[in-house]
Amino acid sequence: MDYNTSGDPINVFDFDGTVTTETWPKFWVWVKKFGYLGERRNDALESALTMYRESHDGSPLETFFGFFNDLLVDRHESITLSELMEGEKYIEYNPGVESFLKNSVAKNYIVSGGLKEFLQNLKTAIYFDGIYGTPVRNNEIGEICGIGEVMTDEKKIDAIKDILKINGRDENDCRNVFYIGDGYSDGASMRFIHENGGKAVFVYQPNNDDALREYTNHIRELLNAEGILDYSFVADYSAGSDLSNLLNRKTIQ
Repeated sequence: MDYNTSGDPINVFDFDGTVTTETWPKFWVWVKKFGYLGERRNDALESALTMYRESHDGSPLETFFGFFNDLLVDRHESITLSELMEGEKYIEYNPGVESFLKNSVAKNYIVSGGLKEFLQNLKTAIYFDGIYGTPVRNNEIGEICGIGEVMTDEKKIDAIKDILKINGRDENDCRNVFYIGDGYSDGASMRFIHENGGKAVFVYQPNNDDALREYTNHIRELLNAEGILDYSFVADYSAGSDLSNLLNRKTIQ
């Protein structure tokens, strides 16, 4: 199978829902400090976000991060890196992820809207050649006191261009570059890579829940209608799976 294999293979991953089994970011666990349950999506947190958005302007992404930023800023609070990393124990990776990364023939990168410092300090971070995300802000003693400039769709493309540059490529040479994502927020990155010689790969959970399956299918159909999807697979990175074979540039059975 022809993957347009000019240049060394590069895989660019979204994180939550792509490498992990859940879309809810686990780096919000520290909000327990403010009386919220942060390890999973819940009504109390969603209600607080809704109320925040009623009095704050901005896109859904900007107000999402703004809510958590203001928890720290408005209360003149801070958290330690250890408190931030408490969320790691709640992460569940998709099947075969660690083994795949250990044995990958490609260079692997994360480009995520998630908190960069959280992602960079995960135990699995050693398997990635680079990690891009939303930075935190630190106070004078090095504790986290806020959230920096959000990793928007445009900044994700800038990150991809930086990856290309680091690998000695022109900023739009995506040949043999695969982007792997699980949601509509990955659309801009998928389009950029797809339209510049690479491949866009959509992954989804093998979940029998009708509502989740309907939502996933809807997102996949939207991306496919835009003509930017090249492949779609269950998020199983186990050796011999179609996804693993594809990302290791092997023939799909």
